[in-house]
Amino acid sequence: SEARSSSTPRLGFVARSATSGELARPVGRWRAMATEASASSSSSAAVYSGRPQQNGPMRSVTEYIRSPHQQAAAKLEACNQTKQQIAAKNHYRQTEAQGIAEVYRQRIEKAIGEVFEDWAVIVYEGDLVRKAFLKVRVSETDYVHLLLERPIRGEVWVCRYAPWKGEQDALEQAEEEYELLPERHHCSDKMDLSACTTVEACTLM
Repeated sequence: SEARSSSTPRLGFVARSATSGELARPVGRWRAMATEASASSSSSAAVYSGRPQQNGPMRSVTEYIRSPHQQAAAKLEACNQTKQQIAAKNHYRQTEAQGIAEVYRQRIEKAIGEVFEDWAVIVYEGDLVRKAFLKVRVSETDYVHLLLERPIRGEVWVCRYAPWKGEQDALEQAEEEYELLPERHHCSDKMDLSACTTVEACTLM
């Protein structure tokens, strides 16, 4: 009986110790895993917080520049680029307006009965696609105003002109202020082609 009584507590102590040991090891492992997970999430959050947001609007160049001098230089450069673009666009439109006026120079000279010493577009208005108002300098003191219209791009312009204008005369917008430029003359206007009743009988063929 003494042996049974002395062995029972010992077995019970061993069982509790074993049970405590088996329970302690999983608890310690989970605590370690939780600590590692918390540290990993903290480091990931720190790294992510340091990255720039890619989904937001793009910032201008001046927002990355800290120096006021650099900001002023960047704004001046952007302003100069804008001026250059405007100058290039104006040069292109000036060249386009001059090209339109050149088409009608000889016909207007013939209609007026004068040969101009100069033919330079000084002022141009309109979109130069369907409507154009041109102020053309033909001498030191004389100008010719042109009004050109067409329904769509690619069609022939209908040209009207107002001769003998001065430097201070503004371009008129009303058609009544211009004279319609006559159409090109055909060969029948200068020659007697009464015999040209058919293509075979044409005197010019």
